[in-house]
Amino acid sequence: MADRSAVWGWRTLLVACLATMAATMWQCGGGGGDSLSGPLPDRFLGLVNVEQNVTQCGECHANEQSRWARTAHAAAFQTLADIGREGPDLSCAPCHNVSANGNALTDPLAGFPGTPTAELRNVQCESCHGPGATHVADVKQHPEPSIKVSLDDGCGECHQDEHHPFVEEWMESAHAQSHLSGQAFGLNVAADPECAYCHVTQSFIEFIATDGERQIITANPEPINCVACHDPHGNGNEHQVRVIGDEPIVCGQCHNQGPVMIGDAPHHPQRDLLLGTAGFEFPGEVFPGAGTHGTIESNPDLCVTCHVVTRPFQGGEFPIPAQVGHTFEPIPLDEATGERDFSSCQPCHRDPATRLAAFRAQIDQIAADLEAALAAVPEVERDSEEYEGALFNLQTLVNDKSHGVHNPNRMRRLLQVSLDKLGEL
Repeated sequence: MADRSAVWGWRTLLVACLATMAATMWQCGGGGGDSLSGPLPDRFLGLVNVEQNVTQCGECHANEQSRWARTAHAAAFQTLADIGREGPDLSCAPCHNVSANGNALTDPLAGFPGTPTAELRNVQCESCHGPGATHVADVKQHPEPSIKVSLDDGCGECHQDEHHPFVEEWMESAHAQSHLSGQAFGLNVAADPECAYCHVTQSFIEFIATDGERQIITANPEPINCVACHDPHGNGNEHQVRVIGDEPIVCGQCHNQGPVMIGDAPHHPQRDLLLGTAGFEFPGEVFPGAGTHGTIESNPDLCVTCHVVTRPFQGGEFPIPAQVGHTFEPIPLDEATGERDFSSCQPCHRDPATRLAAFRAQIDQIAADLEAALAAVPEVERDSEEYEGALFNLQTLVNDKSHGVHNPNRMRRLLQVSLDKLGEL
């Protein structure tokens, strides 16, 4: 049984906290305007201390307040003020201040647009959770944010349009259908704990929060979306990405081959190939480790360098939308030219298009030779290390899906040694 003094201590603290919030809310409501003093379900709390940028929610939720204060959301109003757009216009203000965007409200004048007070500046807790006055009146009423992402829900209500089309690009990506991705194979990945944590947002968040210890399923699975990779409250990481321990990249939480052995197919070995550990290393042979693509010294952004290719909005008579890299497609199509964009390759590679084509042709030829050699191995010899190791390395190439580009030298060596080993049977 819990210590009663500790329980009553928490209750006393909670009552005092809510009393302070209620008093402050009344003071703001007295001279704040409709969004700070209107009907309870639509009443925002806003900032309790404008100068220090402290939300009323943060009076109790101190940890979340301190994390949020270091995010770009906490300074969203200032980005408008810097260009003289700090007024309550409906084109910019709703996405840089507390408003109906990001929550369940639909009134375009809710929050700052209709009540342009300092208390409602910036993208605060209530921007996503919705008005908090009901929670103060009854703590059992929890204003839960939506984790759905679309053009009219959640993060997508603001992170969209030609200037920052995050949600539009995400909707074109495989992530947007991740919870359905097993259907072609008769699998329900959202209902399998071993799959859900990399295919369902709720499961992935729980997996990260428990350092990979807990895998859950949920009744309303959402695909891998914004809040799966980015912690809305902030966490001290660049772009608020979620990672476990010393893992250098958020992508590597899922895009890895896992604890597989030869005889099993590596599921998605992108991280492992990039960092130089993928594939089966035949005893007595030497294999390259991480190449320049997979070392922090030569490629600090790792996956992001090639998979998050960006380009600013281009105005003029025929505007070209910005590119924010959230299709996660490497060498994406450049809408301005109609050709593939090799800009992420060019800092290191001269004539990358020609070099890429030549390397892919070489890898494809070795892979074709290896596939033919595997098919020619008699059934009685297919339980050998040579056969199973060679098959594992071919599957590493196929399931990596980069034609070996994640680590060219290692992939080429894995395939060539595999081919040589089969020739020794």
